[in-house]
Amino acid sequence: MRWFDPPESKTPRLAGIPRLEPRITWRFLKGLSGLLLILAMVGASHWLMQLESQYLPVRVISIEGEVRRMTLQQIQERIGATLDAGILTQDLATIQAAIKELPWVANAGVRRAWPDRLLIAVTEHKPLARWGDDGLVTAEGVVFRPERHEIPQGLPRLRGPDDQALQVVQRYLAWGDLLKTRGLTILTLEDDARGAWTLTTDAGFTLLLGRTEVEMRLDRFLRAYPEILAAGRPARVDMRYSNGLAVSWSGARLAARGAEGHGALAHADPEPTGSVPAARSLNHPGSPEGALGFSRS
Repeated sequence: MRWFDPPESKTPRLAGIPRLEPRITWRFLKGLSGLLLILAMVGASHWLMQLESQYLPVRVISIEGEVRRMTLQQIQERIGATLDAGILTQDLATIQAAIKELPWVANAGVRRAWPDRLLIAVTEHKPLARWGDDGLVTAEGVVFRPERHEIPQGLPRLRGPDDQALQVVQRYLAWGDLLKTRGLTILTLEDDARGAWTLTTDAGFTLLLGRTEVEMRLDRFLRAYPEILAAGRPARVDMRYSNGLAVSWSGARLAARGAEGHGALAHADPEPTGSVPAARSLNHPGSPEGALGFSRS
């Protein structure tokens, strides 16, 4: 008996259906399986996160550090708004950023403590003075603005652009030490929009230092202050002169010993934009600051 191989079936190809190469088919199946694997991993991760937040939740939040100006409720509300996972997967950076948004917070740190605790370390700002009408400033020149009812009373008041806060603070501290040598305390210090410096003291007078040579002018005032005080109670002392000063008085009489003095008027500095009190000079031989001018208000 002879065996014959059956003839090859020659099925005609349907028109319009492309033939897939084995290599292309393999790449397609490989890409599809990779996509399915990624989707499966995402789904498993989401499922595991739900299990983790259910079986390993954050149960305890501990606040470390001195909290005086804030309430624990404020901190708890911030944390509660961002707490959305368990102890292992909770995003600590999100909690830290939310706490730092509180006006009184200078710094904050967050760490985990097994099995169910978050430790929150909080450092508050320590205000040195009021800043403008609605803020506070620290000794490091950091400006922050809490609620108005949270602003402490009895602090000195500083004014100026926010980006110049550090310079204002530094001058307040340095000048405050100098004025204490004359028994004076700074109540307000302002660096206005023109860059001119003005301060008021607890003795009830305003000291105008202007824009330029402010350190030199303050030194001249400190040397002249004993003579000013001997003459009466000043309301304003204007140091914006090249070689003198002008004093406006608070209803006090001019010292009798100066009544006969005559000499050149104090030379006006071109700085002042408004009117400068008319100054009548009193000559003091050997005075390092030149002509000493007084005027009545």
